[in-house]
Amino acid sequence: MKVHFSLENTPLKNKNFLLFLLGHFLSFTGTWIQNVAQNWLVYKLTGSSFYLGLFTFLSSSPIIFLGFISGYFIDRFNRQKLLAFIVLSAALPPLIMGALTQKGIITFWEIAVLAFIMGTFSAVDIPLRQVFISEIVEMRQLTKAISFQSMSFNFARMAGPAIAGLVITNIGLYMCFYINSLSFLPFFVILMWFIKPSRKSLTIKTEKVKFKESLKESYYFLKKHKKILFILLSVACFTFFGISFIVLLPVIVKEIYHGGAKEFSFLSSAIGTGAILGSLSVILRRDIRNKPRHLLKATLLLTTGIIGLIFNTHWELLLLFCILIGFSFTNFFPIANSYIQENTPSYLRGRIISFFSMSFLGIYPFGNFLVGILAEKINIKEIAILYIFLLLIFNTYFFRKISKEKQK
Repeated sequence: MKVHFSLENTPLKNKNFLLFLLGHFLSFTGTWIQNVAQNWLVYKLTGSSFYLGLFTFLSSSPIIFLGFISGYFIDRFNRQKLLAFIVLSAALPPLIMGALTQKGIITFWEIAVLAFIMGTFSAVDIPLRQVFISEIVEMRQLTKAISFQSMSFNFARMAGPAIAGLVITNIGLYMCFYINSLSFLPFFVILMWFIKPSRKSLTIKTEKVKFKESLKESYYFLKKHKKILFILLSVACFTFFGISFIVLLPVIVKEIYHGGAKEFSFLSSAIGTGAILGSLSVILRRDIRNKPRHLLKATLLLTTGIIGLIFNTHWELLLLFCILIGFSFTNFFPIANSYIQENTPSYLRGRIISFFSMSFLGIYPFGNFLVGILAEKINIKEIAILYIFLLLIFNTYFFRKISKEKQK
C-alpha cells in the first residue's frame, strides 16, 4: 500500500489558522514554563513526593469533573468570544502566583488553589480550542490542522522546560509565572481583533436548552452514532493502557537499564521527537481515507514501542522504540479528534469533544495512579504484557464494531 505525500490544501495558507497556531504556541510555551516552575516550587516547599502527587491530581481534576459542563458552555455561547474570555481569565492566576512567590509568602495550599482555578479554565479551554479549529478551516483540512496544533504543542513542550531552566537559574522562579501570564495576552489580542471566522458557530439550537436536556441530547447522539462512542472508548483504552504506562519510564530506565537522569532525559526527548515526526507524517500525507484502520495501526505501533522499551537490550534500538512510541501518540489522538468532529454536527461538537478530552486527560491521572500502585507489587515486564494484551483486545474489538457500523 502506497502512502502519498502532499503539501496541497495545507491549512497554513489560511490566515486565521496561522494566527491561531501562533497564539496557541505562545500560550502553551508559557504553560510548560509554569509547569516546570510550579512543580519545582511545590517540591521545594514541601520536600514531599506525596504533596507533589496531590498537587498534580488537584490541578488536573477539573477536567475530570467539569468535562460535561464545559461542553455545554462551548455549544451554547459564541466560541470565539468564549475562548477569548477564557484565555484572558487564565492570565490572572499565574500573575497572582508570581507576585506571592516573589514576595516569598506563598504556601502549598495557595499554589494548589491557584492551580485548581487554572485547571478549571483548562477544562473549557482545551476542548474549546479543538472545536474552534473546525470553525476557521475547511472540514477537509481539519485532520492536518489538528496535527499542526499537536506539533506546535510538542514544540512548546520541548521549548518551555528549557526556557524555564534558564529563567530560574538567571532571574528567579517567580519570573516563570509572570512569563506564563504574559503568554496569554498575544492569543487574546489575536482572537479579539485578527481572527475572522468564515462561518458563524451554530449555537442557536442549544441556546435555550437546559443542561439536563443537553446531556440527554449528547446521550441519544452517541447511542445512535455508535462509531463515535467506540472511538471515544478506544481513546480511553489507548490512554489508560498505553500512555499511562509510559509514566513508569524513570523506573524502567533505573531498574531495567541501570541508567539515571541523563538516560531518562534522552528517552523523554526521543518520545518528544517521535511525536513531532508523527505530526509531520500526518501533515505530509495526502489523505487518510480509513481513519479507524489508521487508529488501529497507531495502536499496534504503540504496543510495538512498549515491547521494545521493555524487552530490548540495545541502547540505539531503545531510542528508536521511544521515537516509535511518540510517533504513535500523534498518529492516534489528532486522527481520532478529527474523525469525531467530522462526524458530529457543529451544535453538538463542543459536548462530544469534551467527552474526547475526558477520555484522554480525564483518564490519564487514574491510569497513572493505578500503574504506580501495580509497579509497587508486580514486575514491570508483567505489567507491560498485561497492558499490551488488554489494549490490543479492547481496541481491536472497538474498531471491528466501527467497521460493522459502517456496513449497516
